[in-house]
Amino acid sequence: MHGQPMPVSGDTQIGLIVVEPTPGLLAIAAQKNIDFIVLDAEQTGLSVRECTEIVHRLSGTGTEIAVRVPDVEERTLISFANTGAAELVLPRIRSVAELETAAAAVKYAPEGLRSRQVTLASGYGADYSRVPRTSVLLETIDALDGIDALVASPCFESGWVGPADLSAELQRAGRGGADALETATQIMVDAMLAAGKPVGLPAPGPAGIASARARGATRVAVYWERYLHTVLEEISSQRS
Repeated sequence: MHGQPMPVSGDTQIGLIVVEPTPGLLAIAAQKNIDFIVLDAEQTGLSVRECTEIVHRLSGTGTEIAVRVPDVEERTLISFANTGAAELVLPRIRSVAELETAAAAVKYAPEGLRSRQVTLASGYGADYSRVPRTSVLLETIDALDGIDALVASPCFESGWVGPADLSAELQRAGRGGADALETATQIMVDAMLAAGKPVGLPAPGPAGIASARARGATRVAVYWERYLHTVLEEISSQRS
């Protein structure tokens, strides 16, 4: 493993979820000691090469790079693990079996399936002990219903609650009552805390960080573009 340890309690790591990681944003985030940036390669066209360049650019700063990968296919996971990212965020995980298969894909043999390639991730062949952490994006009903088994797996390092997709799944399944998302979120947060695992929650802006902490989050990621949209909307509203 490499990168800074993830908090289980006490201090909270604060970061950003970013769709368009411009050089200026990356430079400011590193200058302001933002703990981490999650590059969203699932919902965007961010490539392996672009993620590798960003990892290289922020190498040596206090800001870690995580990548929300497009899927959990072995080839995809190996490619993004080779970027040197400190963490891979695994989407749509529904079972312990899927998690264990994904975890094996990013670990070098003999512990896993990944071949010993000469890449940035291995220090160009100098250090094969460095593998990215994996975190589970908890955004499915299967993950919700099986949360106790997931967090009990040795492969479960940390989790992020994905409220948008989870809400959609609850509604499609006829389980989308008024407080359904809030209840489901707290069930998963409580399960992670009980298992001693770091808990990640998103926030729409800085004002949402305190409420995420109050729910038990040890890591909070602000949706950068959503917050920027709000700021620009507020500025625009000040036209005379």
